[in-house]
Amino acid sequence: MSSTRRTLLLTLVVGATTLALAAVLSLRLASQAEVRPYDVTHVPNGAVARVASLGHRNLVSDLYWLAMVQYVGDPFADRRGYEKLLPLAELVTDLDPRHGYAYQTAGIVLSAAGRIEESNRILRKGIEKGPRWWTFPFYLSFNHWFYGGDYAEGARWAEVAARMPGASPNISHLAVSLKSKAGSPEDALRMLDELRATVTDEALAQRLDEQRKLAVLERDAQLLERAAAEYESRRGAPIGSLDDLIRSGLVDRIPPDPFGGRYEWRADERRVRSSVNPFRFTLRDGPRQPHFQYRAPEVR
Repeated sequence: MSSTRRTLLLTLVVGATTLALAAVLSLRLASQAEVRPYDVTHVPNGAVARVASLGHRNLVSDLYWLAMVQYVGDPFADRRGYEKLLPLAELVTDLDPRHGYAYQTAGIVLSAAGRIEESNRILRKGIEKGPRWWTFPFYLSFNHWFYGGDYAEGARWAEVAARMPGASPNISHLAVSLKSKAGSPEDALRMLDELRATVTDEALAQRLDEQRKLAVLERDAQLLERAAAEYESRRGAPIGSLDDLIRSGLVDRIPPDPFGGRYEWRADERRVRSSVNPFRFTLRDGPRQPHFQYRAPEVR
């Protein structure tokens, strides 16, 4: 073997080794930080990583998958933010396009963190290049109609999910519901329960549980607002507080706030809100566009 070829081979081996250790080393370096024990300092380009892996793409992909799992599971993740999550998921799936859990985990966590476009991007990549999991279009459907208020797009992706192997027969009913513009918080609860049944990872399950709380909040608030409208129709004056609904017999009780606060009547908005979570749909005339930003609860 010539000296030039030996040098080139040595360079490639060193590069592959360095890349393979990068995820672990970045985590160990970041672990010295007091508030960011599982931060990721650098995410390499997927094309470069494929070349430098020297045929061991799955090994390198698994190392970065480990980094991604710890990044998501960091107790300070909400305070730190999720700027590196999409790049990590892109890298893992560039190296191993069949890594279904990377698409699903990133899609759900990004959505729960309010990074809806990034969530949609990795889920669409999963549909195009990943395994044929019905959960990818199913969760895209959820993102489009629950967060974006786009029933038509939500129905389209629900129908795609319903036609895929292993999908629950209930999903086709959801597609019909969305197509008829009858999407509701109850539909959101059913969607999340369907997806929750497929998840075993604890961190991912917690994210879905947080989103389920959002759907419960919206369901309860809409119920109370309908009662408030009925009260005003009967009495000719708006309610002063939610207790008026109980005294008038329109509701038996005020439901508990799933986020641990309490429901309040905002007279200036004529809407019900949680005392601790700002989530609510913004009602608009005409086509509904993305209309709110979810703020994850602060770490205490």
